[in-house]
Formats: sequence, C-alpha cells, structure tokens
Amino acid sequence: MALQDFVKVLESYRGREKTMRTLQYGLLLVSPLASERVGESFKILSSQLGMTRVVLRLFDDLPMLQYSLSTGTGRKDEDAIVRTLRVLNNVVDQIYFPVEHFAWARDMKMAKGNSASLWNASLVLWGLSLLLTIIRSLRQISLIRQQRKGAARDTIEKLNVQHDEELLTVIMQASDLLNALNWMPKRPWVNPFPAWQVRTHSSWRPWHLPFPQWQVGLLGLISSLIGFRKMMSSQ
Repeated sequence: MALQDFVKVLESYRGREKTMRTLQYGLLLVSPLASERVGESFKILSSQLGMTRVVLRLFDDLPMLQYSLSTGTGRKDEDAIVRTLRVLNNVVDQIYFPVEHFAWARDMKMAKGNSASLWNASLVLWGLSLLLTIIRSLRQISLIRQQRKGAARDTIEKLNVQHDEELLTVIMQASDLLNALNWMPKRPWVNPFPAWQVRTHSSWRPWHLPFPQWQVGLLGLISSLIGFRKMMSSQ
C-alpha cells in the first residue's frame, strides 16, 4: 500500500476504526513475545485503543439507522431467509449501540448504576449479530452453489467472487464469535469487566479455560485483516 493510499484510509472514519482495531488485536498477539515491561505496555495500549473505538461508536447510531432504513426488508427478489436474517441483524445492531452507550455513560459516572450488566448485554447482542451474519452468509453460499450449476462461464466467475466474499465473511465473523463466547459472562450481574476488554476471569463458555491473550489477539487480528481487505476492495 502506497503512502497516499494509507493516508486516504486514515482520513476516513471506517479506515481509522479498522486501523485501530487491527493495532488493538495485533498488540495483544505480540505482547507475550515482548519483555514483561514492554508486553504490559502493549496490553495497556491495546486497551486504550479498544476504549477509543467505544467512544467513536457513540456516533454510529444515526448511520446505523440510516442503513437500516435504506435496506428495509430487502429486495423483493431476494431469498426470504436471507431477507429475514438481514432484518433481524439490523434490529440487533440498532439495539446494540444505545446499550453500549449507556454502559459507557455509567462508567463515566454520567448515569447512575453499575455498568457490568449493560456491558454484558452489549456483548450478547454483538454475539447474536455475528451469529446471524454467519447464518446469512452460509445461506448465501448455499444459494450461490445452486446458481453455479449450469450457469454460463462469465456468470460462474462472478458467482465465484461472491462465494469467496461470503466465505471470508464467515471466517471473519466466526473469529469474532469465538472471542465473544470466550468473554461471555457466567453471572452478568457481578461481572465488573466491560465487553471491550480481554478477560481472564471465570466465564460461561463452551470450553473450560479462557483463551490466552495471544489467541484472543490472533482471532481478532484475523477478523480485522479480513475486514480491512473488504473495506479496501469496496473502495
């Protein structure tokens, strides 16, 4: 990537967010390889980048609402299952932002009450959103494979591109979902950790022990790099 291209990325909101997310998880991945002092600094910086992203999301409500209104219930010729999943996904995402904002406001002492339950609720909403996206992409992959049968060569090439994009989406969202499950609280009402922080305490998860930080960083970095690639290809 040329310097001019990188500057163009940093000038956009999405570009900055993707860059910070990539750095956030990249620092977690390499922190065990550094000395104890440097590794601790990496973890602190990663946490700060996570909080910065939380603050930036304070301004995402209206863009999300505009996107939901523009997509509506989808195209009439679109698969019914895909349309339903897309609408549900938009509803969950729309609820997610105010829940996270209120949790942040409680942390900042701008609102009364404990923020733990709200952070955990936002984490559950995030996980549900990821799951809905994965199911939708798997449905899209199934439909694309059906469409490729007997299609012309040019059409098959276009379908192959769509197939690969949906497959990348599944990998991206599944990586984040594993982290979301890893952070899922056992008792939301006593959990003092916000959802954007890496947790090392006992949680409800399909496995016994929490992921080590390098594994959390690896999964997040995989998701971030795929998201970065998708953003660049759409420009």
